[in-house]
Amino acid sequence: MKHKPAHLIEYTAVVTLGGLIRILPLRAALGLGWIAAAASHFIGRVHVERTHQRIREVLGENTPNKEVRRIAWIAWRNLIFNAIEGFRFTKLTPDAVRKQPMARLEQDLKRICDECENGFILATPHMGNWEIAAVAGDLLGLPLFSIVRKQRNPLINDYINKMRQAFNLELIFKETKMWHGVVKRIQEGKIMAVLPDINNRRGITVDYLNGKATIAPGAAYFAQMANCPIYPVVVRRIGWTQHHATLLQPIYPDPEADRTEDQQRIMQQLMGALSEEILKTPEQYFWHNKRWCVGMRGSKISDCRFPIDDLWVCDAFRVILDPPETRSVDHFPRER
Repeated sequence: MKHKPAHLIEYTAVVTLGGLIRILPLRAALGLGWIAAAASHFIGRVHVERTHQRIREVLGENTPNKEVRRIAWIAWRNLIFNAIEGFRFTKLTPDAVRKQPMARLEQDLKRICDECENGFILATPHMGNWEIAAVAGDLLGLPLFSIVRKQRNPLINDYINKMRQAFNLELIFKETKMWHGVVKRIQEGKIMAVLPDINNRRGITVDYLNGKATIAPGAAYFAQMANCPIYPVVVRRIGWTQHHATLLQPIYPDPEADRTEDQQRIMQQLMGALSEEILKTPEQYFWHNKRWCVGMRGSKISDCRFPIDDLWVCDAFRVILDPPETRSVDHFPRER
């Protein structure tokens, strides 16, 4: 099979970069990432003005310029750090994960698995290193699965899939005939990981981040079909190398309610809980998302072509290949 020259160049660059990142010690690799982030942010000004605009739209026009710049910089730096950590996922071990603050949720999640008649849904926003949450859960023995998209570059797609084979995390490629399989997996006791904060023009409109967001009702749809709860969880980066996870109160479908109205309620409750956590530490959020959902106009649920839009799609690699156009805790430190 012949490949496009652009795909070959992309693939060579990614494999070379990935090899270097895996050879270097973690802090050395992150140090190089910091330099790349600073150069692209302060000199290249990659999406800086658009990001500042989004932050002001959410936090208010009276937000001091210094605070806007701080949030934008840390969010961009963390995104580059996420990409570097993504290349190093195959080096992670259960012992390394258990040294992380987020490992404190291991027993809680395993207890929930034992108590749930079916499985359940873990819904997390693009916050902290959202990718590492799924990998860590898999290494700790949680029966996780998620839905992913194929990369446009087939060489990169094969490269990523080879790396994914180092884990037991089950990945289902997004297609129109997969929905029954998703429900069956949840009913068998597995945990579905989903990222709900992505724009879907045919989705539903909810209050989110001090505005209106148009999102797919996928989490609510599958919660209804599998009769299972949704557990919101948010991940925060602490310093350069530590990751903390916060598990929020579960959201249950109401089998007696109108299905469409209950989807609206579930998604509003979910996005409201996530929004509250994001606003506590806005520098942890992914403000650079190409599929930004705040301010997008929605439509009726019946107009949705797919009940889910995008889930774990290996954003750590996407940021390199396709640079983008972030129990309640109130005391997380603010980075400067």
